[in-house]
Amino acid sequence: MKLREIFLGRPIHWAIWAFIVAVMLWMNKAHFHVLHFNYFSLALLGLSAAGLVLFLVTSRADELITRDPFPENKHVEGTGSED
Repeated sequence: MKLREIFLGRPIHWAIWAFIVAVMLWMNKAHFHVLHFNYFSLALLGLSAAGLVLFLVTSRADELITRDPFPENKHVEGTGSED
């Protein structure tokens, strides 16, 4: 089995995760989440938003991003509690 079949997505998508993990490890070592919680929360939100934007910008519409296909119909049946 090829690694491309196991790890879906482009290498830059996986590099995003490596960057986020590195920043989180650095902030943990500096006790950022205890000493400067507001900045830690802002950094976490910013990293998440930047990762999402970078993922959306670098992905093509026809590119396979999950193993399971998305449903084609726009109406997806719910649990019935949406009344």
